[in-house]
Amino acid sequence: MINKIHLSQNLDGALTVSKSNDREKSTDEVERTTPLSKIFQSYYSSWFLFLISLFVALIAYSITSQSNQRHSQDLFKFEVAQTVQAIEQRMKGYQQVLRGGIGLFKSSEHVNRQEFHDYVTNLEVDKHWPGIQGVGYAVMLKPEEKEVFVDAVKLEGFSEFDVFPAGTRDKYSSILYLEPFTARNQRAFGYDMYSEKARHIAMDIARDNGNVAFSAKVKLVQENGDDLQNGFLMYLPLYRSGAPIESVVQRQKELIGYVYSPFRIDNLIKGILLSDKNRQVNFSIYDGDSQEEVDLLYAPKINPDYLSSSGNKQFTPLFSVVKVIEFPGRNWTVNFYSTAVFERRTENNLANIIGFTGIILSLLLLLVMLNFASSSKQSRQASLSLKVLVDRLKAGASAGIVGIWDWDIENNMLNWDPVMYRLYGLEQTDFGNLYDAWLSRVHIDDRTHIDGEIQAALRNEREYCPEFRVLWPDNSVHYIKAVSKTTFDSTGKAIRLVGVNYDITEQKNIQIRLDKEASYDQLTHLPNRRLISDRLKQAIAFAERDKKNIAILFIDLDGFKKVNDTHGHHVGDWLLIEVSTRIQSCLRATDTVGRLGGDEFVVVLPDIDNNAEDVGNKIRKFLQKSFVMDNGVVLNISSSIGVAIYLQDAKNQTMLMECADKAMYEAKKRGRNKVVLFADF
Repeated sequence: MINKIHLSQNLDGALTVSKSNDREKSTDEVERTTPLSKIFQSYYSSWFLFLISLFVALIAYSITSQSNQRHSQDLFKFEVAQTVQAIEQRMKGYQQVLRGGIGLFKSSEHVNRQEFHDYVTNLEVDKHWPGIQGVGYAVMLKPEEKEVFVDAVKLEGFSEFDVFPAGTRDKYSSILYLEPFTARNQRAFGYDMYSEKARHIAMDIARDNGNVAFSAKVKLVQENGDDLQNGFLMYLPLYRSGAPIESVVQRQKELIGYVYSPFRIDNLIKGILLSDKNRQVNFSIYDGDSQEEVDLLYAPKINPDYLSSSGNKQFTPLFSVVKVIEFPGRNWTVNFYSTAVFERRTENNLANIIGFTGIILSLLLLLVMLNFASSSKQSRQASLSLKVLVDRLKAGASAGIVGIWDWDIENNMLNWDPVMYRLYGLEQTDFGNLYDAWLSRVHIDDRTHIDGEIQAALRNEREYCPEFRVLWPDNSVHYIKAVSKTTFDSTGKAIRLVGVNYDITEQKNIQIRLDKEASYDQLTHLPNRRLISDRLKQAIAFAERDKKNIAILFIDLDGFKKVNDTHGHHVGDWLLIEVSTRIQSCLRATDTVGRLGGDEFVVVLPDIDNNAEDVGNKIRKFLQKSFVMDNGVVLNISSSIGVAIYLQDAKNQTMLMECADKAMYEAKKRGRNKVVLFADF
């Protein structure tokens, strides 16, 4: 007996692959089919079709519901990422304000009160840095220096000035300048921040690291009881001009004071983000790594959007996630959750509509089929009703962009509904074989995987539920998710496969975009610190395996701050993009350049011999050439480059970065516009 496969088109437009036998049923076999058996088969078919339609409706509901949930979840993650980025970028901006203050003191032998006032006033803090309480300068005092210091300040006209709180201590600090010098900030004038534990710890961390440090949660001296808010401070140490500060001991010895900023947390968050009422996501901030009530730094004020429709029950968010934001010397644990504004905008009742419609239509289909089985007189009417109901069921599935397919394995009959063709960018008249047409659309790299999943489902190893790519005629790539259920007979042989396909391209694109934003610098599109760390770790692993050397170049631009201050940030951004392009042009395809932030770049040179210094000089000379803007403005900068070799200078990733950083600072000390090897000093 020879099996033949035929391709036909049924009444509702779906293409069918069917298998028939050369031997047809004999007349005697047809005649032996009794009316009783026909009725039995009709009742059996009615319930079978009901279960199939109910199963399809439930699958369509589940898929649509899960798809909407994933879509909302991805949007929520995107909003969280944007919020974290906004907070991190603003805090980096505040750090630059403090660095500018340090620059003021280093450029002058003595900064008086008027000069400090003019500096902070020109910053236009309220306009450009909303949320900052002020910018101040605190001096460190030995016990024997305290009285002379107080008398000197009194001579400036502050007759009631004193260092407080009172008491005898080994070390004192005193707030000398704090701008804007408002009534609120004047309450902190003379305060010894070193006398309080949280401030003391942060000041020591900043002093020993030579970098910015954040304090733990504190109550600011400026608070007077009205609109009481939690606060924290940011410190940047100032050392004696020209003194060596390479080691911790030297930095402790040469410290003379701190440029710092106090922050009221509610004002800070309000200055960075929209008001609570309009936020897509809201959050609570905890100081440190715990989420205890005592560590709560910031919580949004409750507004009517956070109450139920009855007004007596607090709103319960559907989405939440905990993120840790790392700052120098301190971490914040941030508990993000969706707001009523977000959930109203992403609310979608399509799944409920599809589920309800599918169940109702399935019940109606059952009633019609049972009625058809019990009354042959109404067979024609039932047939017409069945067609209408099937069309409605398909319309309900189509509304969710869900394609339905059914494969009768025993008879090798494959049916697609019209939505399936749309999902694959096909027209029903474009092909002569349904399977070949489907396979031609599946991405070539996914075909082997898909075939393996089908065979595994037929062997009852797992359900056929893969994700795969589809290539449309316009060469656009779409992502498809398949969900199915396999039916087996009593011997374990697969006899039927029923399932659905739906498009997940939007969710995939959101995920790809989130992954890219997390790994690349938004301005230059170079790898950021996170991706550079991964690339360096990989390069070290290869170097150890192949017994090769790798080098790292730490590049800092000379004169970039002057360009930024003179021409504005938009010119500075343009210059950073041009710098990244020039650096890339000096490298091999296997090399990696990334931006750490500001005007700092890192280059990873795998499989390098002894020419790392040559590469550094090539970059240095290229960056020394003038940059000409479209409007004819000529910009000139240079670069200081530190070079460290693995394993020659360091035996792990952290040490390698530190060695390159120290070599770069040595290049600065030697007059800038130089390349310095760590091994040479």
